[in-house]
Amino acid sequence: MAGPEPAPADPATRQAAELRAAELVTGRHHGRQGHRSVLYVPALRMTLGTGLAGLTGLLLGLGHGYWAAISAAAVLHSINVRTAAQRAVQRTLGTVAGLLLALGVLALHPDPLVLVPVIVLLEFLLEYVVARNYGLGVVFLTPLALLLADLAAPSPAGALVLDRALGSVLGIVIALGCALLVVHDHAAVRAERALAACTEAAEHAEHTLDNRLESSFPVVQTHLAAAVVELREADDAAAGELWPAEIDPTELAAAEQRAYLLLERFGRWR
Repeated sequence: MAGPEPAPADPATRQAAELRAAELVTGRHHGRQGHRSVLYVPALRMTLGTGLAGLTGLLLGLGHGYWAAISAAAVLHSINVRTAAQRAVQRTLGTVAGLLLALGVLALHPDPLVLVPVIVLLEFLLEYVVARNYGLGVVFLTPLALLLADLAAPSPAGALVLDRALGSVLGIVIALGCALLVVHDHAAVRAERALAACTEAAEHAEHTLDNRLESSFPVVQTHLAAAVVELREADDAAAGELWPAEIDPTELAAAEQRAYLLLERFGRWR
């Protein structure tokens, strides 16, 4: 049975709810230094990894030293150590397959008029598969980069493939080192705080619903939705670190279920 028609919220309440919803969608949490602090470690990993990989590639005299920095950035474009390791494996396997494909194409010494449609085909295949599987995307990305480099400045196929292989290995190794050595201790703290905030938001929402404080529904509902989304994101980030948050999975699942059931109750009042 549907509940009574809610009273319209006052303009100030509605504006506050819209502002909170905008923060949730855009990821901008004004004035929340604790939330922003969890982004520092991934940013530091990315900066150190790409910088060290690129500098090492130049010092070693690699023909395309920037390929090492690109490989490091690709691995470190992740939320935690576990996903970085997964991307490293995908990058490695995809690069090996892509190098073999590139070597086969370059061994034929194709003319530029032949290279151009091959490059277009590789670009199409890359865009088609990369969103579904990153490792499969790298299979097409690797020959695409090599063929573009050869088209701009023709080089021996063996030297080009060797540069790509060395740059990829260097970037992947340095990226994994940065992911392991730069400890993300804030991730566990974030998860614990998110659980406490979600529990508090659920209690507030339950009180609001039980007492039918309809004018507060928009703000309370938005705050609860933001809290449960933050809880899921924080737990995902902390779960893949070397020192995960000490949170009982049952407690976390119960908090999420409670929040979603309360959000469902809010939906019935519309």
